[in-house]
Amino acid sequence: MNFLLWYIPSGLLAPLLFIMVRNRAYTVCPWFFSYVVFALAADMARFVVHSRPSVYFATYWITEAGYCLLGILAMYEVFRVILRYVGPRWWTHFIFPGVVIAGTSLSLARAHSAPPRVSGLLYYIVIGEIAVRFVEVFAVLLTVIPLFGFRRHRYALGVALGFGFYSAVGLLNTIKFADLGTAFKFWWGVTSVGAYSIGVLIWIWFFRVPLEDEPLPTLEPAQASDAPRKYPGRLERVRRPLLRIGAGQ
Repeated sequence: MNFLLWYIPSGLLAPLLFIMVRNRAYTVCPWFFSYVVFALAADMARFVVHSRPSVYFATYWITEAGYCLLGILAMYEVFRVILRYVGPRWWTHFIFPGVVIAGTSLSLARAHSAPPRVSGLLYYIVIGEIAVRFVEVFAVLLTVIPLFGFRRHRYALGVALGFGFYSAVGLLNTIKFADLGTAFKFWWGVTSVGAYSIGVLIWIWFFRVPLEDEPLPTLEPAQASDAPRKYPGRLERVRRPLLRIGAGQ
């Protein structure tokens, strides 16, 4: 029974995938859809090899790397939604790469000051996972607030909130694992499963109904000057935080 508890997220991801297919959400956020499909496949692979510890260990950490990569791509997909409402400013395209560099730098700095108490390939995987959690937390802070109030971007907001909750817990959890090593392995797993399950429930809630049929507005360079007239209140809500970031405030 305890073993089956580890696969609760799989039971939640299946209806999420069904809802996304039914509502054609894969046309709006294809990278997040890929993430959900991969998550189900990864859980099935782990279940198949669970009785072979050495194979399970390799499968777990390989698929964990896939989770991290697709998670970053899904958050970049959310971040691009915000750029649709911002004028053509060259610096906005460097914000997300800057977040990735900042998260990686913080992870490497922490590993230098307090090396993880694991060895071999696991050492580098833990450093990489901490970096990914930093990136996801930073990306969520930059995207959640501007997305509030945009009903057409409910999917993007749901993706950001789900990753935000899971990444915040996952960051603290992985740091604790790095500090304590395999002694924290059991509670690291339990906490991860609980946080991820809540994250999936958040995604189910936001994807439960289709988006409005009206197409998303896009700002071409020639239309940028008309943006304040077309989207006055919303554009200002998005521009203010991004302008402060660009000014270094």
